[in-house]
Amino acid sequence: MTTEITRKLTELETLYSEQEYTVHTLNEIVTRQDKEISRLSVDLLWLKQQLIALKDQIPASGDNIVDEIPPHY
Repeated sequence: MTTEITRKLTELETLYSEQEYTVHTLNEIVTRQDKEISRLSVDLLWLKQQLIALKDQIPASGDNIVDEIPPHY
């Protein structure tokens, strides 16, 4: 009976070790993704500000730039 208990204990220790590794790996992945999301949020804010600045440079006249004929025509 002690060999059965020893076998089961060894199996449980193995499973625990594998789960501990999985949790550690997932934690590293989540931490890396959090940093990436934070960086992307800053980049998105910068791009929004650049878009607003570019929109401010477009003339507000009634001329629609989309309707203009390109110079090569």
